[in-house]
Amino acid sequence: MPAVLAGALLAAAGAAGAQALGAAARASADGWVGREASQLLMQLRVDGGRVQIEEDDETLETRYTWRTVVPAYTEQVKVGGGEFLYMEPTGTSGQRAVYAPIIVEDVHHAEEHRCDITYIADRDGVVRRWQHRGPRCDIDIVGPDARRPNRSTPTASRVQGY
Repeated sequence: MPAVLAGALLAAAGAAGAQALGAAARASADGWVGREASQLLMQLRVDGGRVQIEEDDETLETRYTWRTVVPAYTEQVKVGGGEFLYMEPTGTSGQRAVYAPIIVEDVHHAEEHRCDITYIADRDGVVRRWQHRGPRCDIDIVGPDARRPNRSTPTASRVQGY
C-alpha cells in the first residue's frame, strides 16, 4: 500500500509540472510564510511584468506569481568553412594564407520556462502558503531580506529577471 501511495504522489507532482525543491529553496520560500504580502512586492522585482497578481473573490485570497524565463533568442552557429586552402603570393612581401569562407546558420531557441513561484496571501494580506512549478526553481526562489554581497538591493533582482 505505501508503494501505491508514493507512486500516486509522484504522478500528481509530475502532472502539476513541479519538481522537488532542495532544502535551501524550500527554506527560502517558507521564509515568506507569515509575512505581509507587501514585503514580497518591496523585495522581489515587480517591473517588466515579472509578477502576476490575482484576487479570488470567493476565498478573499490574493495570489502573487513570479515567472522566470530565458527569453527566446537566435544565435549564429558556424556550420562549415574556415579551413586552410593554400598560400597565395602577395608580391614582393611574401605569401598569405587563404581560407575557405565561413558558413554560418541561424539557430533559433524558444523561450525556456524556468520557474513559477506563487505566494498565496489571506484576506489580511499575510502570506499563508506557496506553490511552485518549473524545472529550475531551486536557483530562482529567494527568501526575504536576501541581499547581494556589498549591495543594498535584493538578490531577487539578479535571479528574477529575463
